[in-house]
Amino acid sequence: MNPAHRAVELVIGRYTAHVNGKPVALDMPGKIIDGRTLVPLRFIGESLGAKVDWNETNRTVIIVTGSGSAGSGSAPAPPKRISIKDSQGRTVRVPCPPQRIVSVNSDVTELICALGEEKRIVGVADTAGFPPVVKGKAKVGKAFTPSVEKILALKPDVVFGYGKFLKPEIIAQIERAGVPVVLLDCYKIETMARDIRTLGTILNRQKDAAAYIAYFEKYQKLFSERTKNIPLNKRPRVYLEGYTDYSGTGPGSGGAQMLDCVGGRNICAALRLPYPKVNSEWVVAQNPQVIIKACASSIPSGYGEKPDAMAKKRTEMMRRPGWGKIDAVRQGKVYMLSSEIYTGPRAIVGLAYFAKWIYPDLFRDIDPEAIHKEMLKKFHGIELKGAYAYPEK
Repeated sequence: MNPAHRAVELVIGRYTAHVNGKPVALDMPGKIIDGRTLVPLRFIGESLGAKVDWNETNRTVIIVTGSGSAGSGSAPAPPKRISIKDSQGRTVRVPCPPQRIVSVNSDVTELICALGEEKRIVGVADTAGFPPVVKGKAKVGKAFTPSVEKILALKPDVVFGYGKFLKPEIIAQIERAGVPVVLLDCYKIETMARDIRTLGTILNRQKDAAAYIAYFEKYQKLFSERTKNIPLNKRPRVYLEGYTDYSGTGPGSGGAQMLDCVGGRNICAALRLPYPKVNSEWVVAQNPQVIIKACASSIPSGYGEKPDAMAKKRTEMMRRPGWGKIDAVRQGKVYMLSSEIYTGPRAIVGLAYFAKWIYPDLFRDIDPEAIHKEMLKKFHGIELKGAYAYPEK
């Protein structure tokens, strides 16, 4: 067949089309409505070598063909597209690799940079601050409720968001504009390898993704192997508080999975909700032996920060009503942990601190700071600086 000619075969109602005889998965099949045949315009246009864009302001589809789409007289080959399954089990067709990425999931943003593809990122969530290279990227709003207008203005090929937190109506608006939305978690220990592997496939960086997974799993296995045989009644009781006050970490949350990995006895495990709200009296009654607080942006910490805000929050927590009776408070075992190493791509650093705080004798040989230094150098090419845990010991 003449390479300049393309045959596109699409059967009404089917999710698979054929371009020059090769099967291609569709996000949406062709339909017949009121006697009119409707076909997926972006697929048809790109399969025929056209450039298809959406103007959100005018709500207009723009199709450029021929020299206007390629800068020469011949039509370019359509971008390679692959089908992946995201963390929510959704099948999504995406460009491979995408040229322009908007990521409102800061964990995905960090991993894209770790895999060497930061140049593809054109927009991030307002709170994205690591690695330092993303600070200069365009901001598109809050992670869970970003601005669709700002996202589409950046003409992304794909948008990455948090699985259970990005609002469905926002996803629908972006997808109606012809931009695929991939919902990857990248913050849960149990599914971290799968999520990184999926991201590596999308970016065509499978080898780099495999190297990151191997490094992550090496430490994850170390922590779990040392504690797996400790009887439940010998495991210290731990209260792990999320980003907001009195927000626990129950089954299914990333924090709970971290505690399980290092053998901590999570006092919120029986509450059955991923993020249960508790109160001061309940925590006092549980009498945890270790308390760990995850510090979000309201408690500045992480790269380039000082420990002052974490120290202040620790003092405030230890003075909560009735908390003077808690074993963890009486023994000074109340710790602050930066969101940068709490769950997410650098969760093994957080795990190292958890292990030291919960089982100081068992993990005497583990140096969380050394692991962190190695990780930043290996995957980001930067030196460790800032405040990530308080007190560290």
